[in-house]
Amino acid sequence: MEQQYIGIIISSQLYREICLGKQSQILAFYEEAGKINHLIPVYLRLEDLQPGVPETTGYVMNGNGEYQKNTIPKPLVIHNRGYQCSSASKKQIKRLLAEGLIIFNEWNHYGKYKIHKLLAESEDVRQHLPETVQFNQSNLLEMMGKHRELIIKPSSGTFGKRNMKVTTHNDTEWLLIYPQNDLWLEEMFTKEQLLLKIDSLVTNGMYIIQERILLAEYNNNPFDLRVTVQRNGKGDWQVTGMVGKVAKAGCFVTNVARGGISFSVEDLLRNLPNLDEKQVVADVEQLSLRVADQMSNQIENLADIGLDVGITMDGFPMLIECNARDLRLAYRHALMIETWRETYITPISYGKYLLTKRNAQ
Repeated sequence: MEQQYIGIIISSQLYREICLGKQSQILAFYEEAGKINHLIPVYLRLEDLQPGVPETTGYVMNGNGEYQKNTIPKPLVIHNRGYQCSSASKKQIKRLLAEGLIIFNEWNHYGKYKIHKLLAESEDVRQHLPETVQFNQSNLLEMMGKHRELIIKPSSGTFGKRNMKVTTHNDTEWLLIYPQNDLWLEEMFTKEQLLLKIDSLVTNGMYIIQERILLAEYNNNPFDLRVTVQRNGKGDWQVTGMVGKVAKAGCFVTNVARGGISFSVEDLLRNLPNLDEKQVVADVEQLSLRVADQMSNQIENLADIGLDVGITMDGFPMLIECNARDLRLAYRHALMIETWRETYITPISYGKYLLTKRNAQ
């Protein structure tokens, strides 16, 4: 069977590593996926794909197991794993699509508030969403009156680095936990002081205010689940993996980049005997597939997302946020190597499905 190329737009960091001759487990997964699907992975940057130019340059593994920069015809199917957020990048991608290229996850940088509004349109998903509003002082005051605890965070992801938590202490005082110089600071404020302080911390883009979900805990620390939902080799959505992220002691964010620790879901739920493990997993999977369906109804060429799903103390799943560029590192940290591998194999199998479907037309 003749092999064809599949393009993979990769991060700048991974591209630099290839240029320096470094090998990585991620690349090994992609190479294995290519062999399974009779495809040759070619690693690209978006700037390598110029509209109106029939060829591109990218790194391809040669017979000696080394990566070599080649000039090849533009791959007909491309998986976008890069990070683009400029309007110029969006225009470039649209022009490439207009040429007939298929780019899945063509845009993977969506604001949290936009995704919340999109998902709230689904009656099935809405009950699993914490109340979320755009940040302004009026909304903050209203949310402080409705909820005991709030999370204030950027609408665009920052790996939890600029998240804040507000907790009602009494009728006149509120506790604010906020980041400063890689530390978490705690201060008590009156209402007027709190509004001024948060205003000084909310910088660089839109923020949202979100009702804080009282999460289930592991060793007295809150945890949530990262759920990888992807289209498979048949074009259908599937839950490829699920891994737990536990906040470090005294912290309210579970991000691995902020000290969170990864565990298998089984290890976490085993410590919660009041919950039915199989039922919790089934409920999370059902919610995750509903979220993927709702998002793909509104966003074209979506095929690979990562969801942060919280579990309440009674086992009810709540969607915290969605990532359209799931980094999948929690699987490696939890030593779930086979699942980690599958999260890279599955999108390439979907690419093969798209290519086969295109060639049959």
